[in-house]
Amino acid sequence: MNSIAPQLIVNNVLKSVEFYTKTLGFTINWIHEENPKFAIISKDGATIMLRQLKKKGLVRPNRIPFIESGWHTTAAEAWDVYIWVNNIEELYTTYKSKNVSIIKALQNTAYGNRDFEIEDEDGYILCFGVPLDN
Repeated sequence: MNSIAPQLIVNNVLKSVEFYTKTLGFTINWIHEENPKFAIISKDGATIMLRQLKKKGLVRPNRIPFIESGWHTTAAEAWDVYIWVNNIEELYTTYKSKNVSIIKALQNTAYGNRDFEIEDEDGYILCFGVPLDN
């Protein structure tokens, strides 16, 4: 195995594609042209699939069951996607300048990474990180 592409259920695929491309710097690999309900986006080797379902209200970020089960009381570390990056400082500065919703500031962690967390428009938490030994 050499890569993975998680699929996120979103409320509006066009709105999500716009956020990921214009705000986070992803590019569109593929989008259904007639009646868009599915898209594949990527950035620096990380790929995410976005799917809009016919029924609304089915978006369920991981933090919801994390909090409901008592695992966490906040969104922190209830990631939906963890993305390994090379340019952590630059990415963090860029996202801050674009007013991205930052859930956890850039910091060194007890698990050996330097990372930060953001929230997308559907409530999914994306964590961007790099191992401290890099």
